Amino acid sequence: MRKWKLLIADDEYIIRDGIHSSVDWEKFNMEVIGEAEDGEEAIELAIYNQIDLLLIDLNMPIIDGLEAMKEIKNQLPNCKMVVISGYDDFRYAQEALRLKVEDYLLKPINPGKLEALIQDLKQKLDLEVNQKKYIQQAAVQIKRNHTQLKERFFQDWIAGQLANEEISEQLQFLHLPVALPKQYLVIKWPDYHLNQTFMQENDRQLYLFAIENIVKEMMGAEKAVIFWDQSHLLNVCLWEPINRESLTKIEEVVQNYFNITIYYHVEDIFIQDFVHLYKVYDQCKRQVDQQIKISPIVKQALAYIQEHYQDSSLTLERVAEELHITSVYLSRMIKHELGISYVGLLTQMRINKAVDLLKTTDLSVRDIAETVGYDTQHYFSTTFKKVVGISPMQFKNDEENVHL
Repeated sequence: MRKWKLLIADDEYIIRDGIHSSVDWEKFNMEVIGEAEDGEEAIELAIYNQIDLLLIDLNMPIIDGLEAMKEIKNQLPNCKMVVISGYDDFRYAQEALRLKVEDYLLKPINPGKLEALIQDLKQKLDLEVNQKKYIQQAAVQIKRNHTQLKERFFQDWIAGQLANEEISEQLQFLHLPVALPKQYLVIKWPDYHLNQTFMQENDRQLYLFAIENIVKEMMGAEKAVIFWDQSHLLNVCLWEPINRESLTKIEEVVQNYFNITIYYHVEDIFIQDFVHLYKVYDQCKRQVDQQIKISPIVKQALAYIQEHYQDSSLTLERVAEELHITSVYLSRMIKHELGISYVGLLTQMRINKAVDLLKTTDLSVRDIAETVGYDTQHYFSTTFKKVVGISPMQFKNDEENVHL
């Protein structure tokens, strides 16, 4: 434990020397860092040395003791102060007490009384520092417990183990929005990157911690909850949708810093009940697992389709031509690696966007159809009902009723 720093301030040398020599300061884990013979010097020494205890005379030149005490208290609010003064200065006692002085010693100072006071002050200083440590440790533990509670809650939620009421209560308890997230994101990297025999467990954990912090910093803690699931995937619940540029930036940063390629899938959330979040999680997990097996050609095709799906004339042949391969080969690759046809993939992207627009905008069904790449409202409505189970108009009406 560090020593407590003490300053003696009195304009009389004999008083300063008497105080200094009458107490075994080492016994109380204290050191006298200096002596001041006027108020100005007392202020300078106190602030420069960040003292813990001040013994000060009230009647001093240049700046009197009271003014010096006020300035020191202003700069060092935790500093303990003891007034030493003559009988003639007792009229200052009331004002000194307002500064919350620890005691008021009258000259000539009794060595025994001074030592007893120093003993009390040492105990008080020790107690305060121990209390501060305890509070800091408690705060760290509370934060750690809160993080663990939050992670366990989300793990149970995506496992489908909680009822709607439990989920609402936990969200409120954790000071999170009592509403379904807008998006769900799962991030993964190939196992061989982090499970190589030469990589120590500490290094592996450091990689994971660094990646988690990159995601937190670039998304903003207030917009998302980030946690690890039982499969060691990084999960992100987003109450404010993230744009694709941010995801690409995260991917680039991780690649540049760690030479690790991450795989991710973000899913817009259209479910109505809390309990069904596990379906969104399962979908993200399947998609991200699938990505690791995806060839560069199919990745390029996915990126191109994602960028141009609003174009009603987007065909398999056009995508294949862009990638300098045959349409037959591309069709076979998409079906083999994604388990879905080109038409099914394009339809999925368009309907997902349409659902998002129906939920978040006042656009008409006709306008939405055009926006997501359909030439006619009728064809769009037929396709939408086939995929979602209800018509676009019914979906829109249901959404409006939910928010009434």
